[in-house]
This record gives sequence, structure tokens and C-alpha cells, in this order.
Amino acid sequence: MRSSLFAETVEDADWLHLGEGEEIRWTGRPSKFTIAVALGLAALVTVLGFGASALLAAWTDLPSWASALPLVVMFAGIGWAIWVYLDWLRLLYVITDEQIYVKHGLISRDVTQIRLDRVQNTAYEQSIPERFLSYGDVNIYTAGTSTEDVTFRSVPNPERVKQTLTQLLSDRGRERNGARQSV
Repeated sequence: MRSSLFAETVEDADWLHLGEGEEIRWTGRPSKFTIAVALGLAALVTVLGFGASALLAAWTDLPSWASALPLVVMFAGIGWAIWVYLDWLRLLYVITDEQIYVKHGLISRDVTQIRLDRVQNTAYEQSIPERFLSYGDVNIYTAGTSTEDVTFRSVPNPERVKQTLTQLLSDRGRERNGARQSV
């Protein structure tokens, strides 16, 4: 995975514990389409605040606090855009040969780690708009009482993510069957 603004590289992440020979098979975040509307609105608020500030600068008979209000709106729009981006950036999904990870957080962290041998089934869902924009949810159903079901929400190309999981589960099943037959 490429490094981007404020992002750590997955290979160097201290929360990702790869075993010997274990490889990362897929990494992803929610689709950027999921934040596009909020970023567009934040940009609009920023531009409107800037525009109103420029218009009010021409009126000299306004109190100083009134001419500062559009600047507050402009900075609120910038703050909103930063918050939306960081909120999107804080969520990361990783699939390895042996584990599934879901990481929430940038400074504080909440990492869910599930062994692939606990996975019972996978499925994906896409609404019509999500299908058009090529993103959706991948549901991962697990066995046992100490594990939890996981959903990769709004990931790009969910069919490919599900196929990656299905292939890894198939490979693990063949390995287990081969080990049983050799005993």
C-alpha cells in the first residue's frame, strides 16, 4: 500500500503482527465516494465564507464582528473537510494469508484481529448506486463465541475482496485436508 498524507504504510504498522511467511493479500479503506459529498459540501461552505468575506470587505460601515463572521464560516468549512478526511483515514482493513484485521483510529487505536480459520462464510452487498460506483459491504461471518462477525463497510470492488477471502479459505481448506490425509 502506498503511503499518503497522515497514513502509515501497512507493512511497517506496529499493530499488524505478521507470522513467518505470512503475506498481506489485500488492504483497503472505505471508498472515497463515501466522503465525496461531505467534502463537496465542506468546499462549498469554505468558498461561500470566503466570497461573503470579500463582499463584506467593501462595506465599511459594518461592525468588525459582522465582517469576521464569513471568515468563521470559511474556517468551519476547512475544519469540516479535514475532519471528514481524517475520519475516513482512521479506518483500515487488512487481509493476510492467516488473519483479518480491522483498525480504527489514528492516535488511539482499536484493532480487531480474526484468524481465517474462524471464518465460516463471506458475502457482499451492493445497492444500485454502490454497484454503479463500484463499492459495497463485505460481510465476514465467524465461528465461536469469542469472535465477532466483521463487515468491511463501503470498500471498493467488494466482489474482488470476497473472492480474495474465498480463495484464501479454499487454500486453507485444501491444506487442512492434505494434512489429514497424510496422517
